Amino acid sequence: MLIDKEKIINDTIQVFNQSNKQKEKFKKIKSYIYEDEYKTLHKNFLTPIDLKIDCDLFINEVTRFSEYFERWGSQHNHLPRFGLAVVNQDGILKKNDPINGSLYEWNFKNPNNPIIESDCVIPTEVLKIESLSPLKVFNHHWCRSNILKWHNGSEFKPHIDTVIPSPWLRLWGTTNAESLDLRYDNGSGTLVKFNNIESGRIYLIDTSVVHDARAFGDDVYQFFLSVLPSSINILKDLSCPH
Repeated sequence: MLIDKEKIINDTIQVFNQSNKQKEKFKKIKSYIYEDEYKTLHKNFLTPIDLKIDCDLFINEVTRFSEYFERWGSQHNHLPRFGLAVVNQDGILKKNDPINGSLYEWNFKNPNNPIIESDCVIPTEVLKIESLSPLKVFNHHWCRSNILKWHNGSEFKPHIDTVIPSPWLRLWGTTNAESLDLRYDNGSGTLVKFNNIESGRIYLIDTSVVHDARAFGDDVYQFFLSVLPSSINILKDLSCPH
């Protein structure tokens, strides 16, 4: 099925600019990653970096935060999608945290109190668990980040998360690659599955490209992480040789 790439991108840009307060926030951002460097870092839709999470240890540890997993946003509540705050606005795990859901949805409903990724720079206690210790290399460079927990049938429809120049970069990974399809537009206007994803591996993901995802099993965790442009040199150092 062909996707309407232009409409998806234009709809996203419209959300970015839908309120004066949101536009003011973007104007105050001082650091962006521009096209040449963005393309140098993103060698593919998913670019592996030299970080890997011990999935068994993570699954064992993350259960202590079960009460803080919240249904992802208030739309599509028929889908078994849940989120846990890793980096939010105040570092406190709480119920009804707006970052446990689409910020597009939040900003549409709250134009006078918009939230963007760079508003969220304080890690919660989730980031202190042993299994996530490989991620500490990004300390002081974090912005809005979550753990996603999906069950069978959960999905994200085709979308983008940023436009270039971008004020943040997205990292991604999953504990169960066999039970998740992640598709992207390879330039043909059709979404194709990205193959050979390694469970536990952290990837730099190009979210300026239209993509979607769907789970085919239960307890599929995803690392849904964002870092500021100040992390560029760290990402270069973590570039995988393969």
